[in-house]
Amino acid sequence: MKKRYYILIAVLSYLFFTLGNVPAAKVISLIEKNSNIPVKLYGVYGSLWNGGAEKLLAQGQPPVDNLKWSINPAMLLLAQLNGEVNASIKNQNLIGNFNVSALGTVSASDVRARINAAVMQELIQMPLGELDGVFNINIEYLELKQQAIPLVKANLKWENAKITMLESVELGFVELSIISNDNDQLTANILNKKGQILIDGNADLDNKKTYNLNLRLTPDETASDNIRQSMAMFARRQTDGSYLLKRKGNLRDLGL
Repeated sequence: MKKRYYILIAVLSYLFFTLGNVPAAKVISLIEKNSNIPVKLYGVYGSLWNGGAEKLLAQGQPPVDNLKWSINPAMLLLAQLNGEVNASIKNQNLIGNFNVSALGTVSASDVRARINAAVMQELIQMPLGELDGVFNINIEYLELKQQAIPLVKANLKWENAKITMLESVELGFVELSIISNDNDQLTANILNKKGQILIDGNADLDNKKTYNLNLRLTPDETASDNIRQSMAMFARRQTDGSYLLKRKGNLRDLGL
């Protein structure tokens, strides 16, 4: 029994060593020729286990630069492709772990990125005026699903937050927590500290892109009359001086 075990380990070790030394460029070129994956890699280097690419292009998405990966070969025994990825998008660095199961399930964990607000605004393509500050993103877990809301648990912290439309508004430190629930929805809770406007509320999004937004905005004593008048244009003033913003709709109507 032990002899068979040692032989199996030796065979697997040989296979891992052989595959690990296969040039990544050859494997990726073969995959691209024999599949219709909407991704193109340029400047591929290194081995299958430890390699990288100068650039990754996916249709409709910003280019990914300086892509590097490190594969965990032991996970192949569990029929999973698992490893760590480093990359940059518009000179903003990100790092995380990825996993692809034998059933084709794609997931990620411990994804971390620090992104300038101006770059973030360009990436999400939201008509929000001009953003300033820095976003710190931490995705604890993300699992992509076809035709469904992804499973996700994430936290976003916006430092030195500022938004400028007709006038600049200091939002201080904004924190956004996102999690999927049992009703196939994403739920986001948002609040901030030390801003000219205090924000407290939540939003839901389902797999049909229908959203429900409920925010309370409370201006502090430093908020100008222009800021208060601007809030009154899209939110209802309450007796305590705060403004209640409620919206329902579909992201498709916003071009998203």
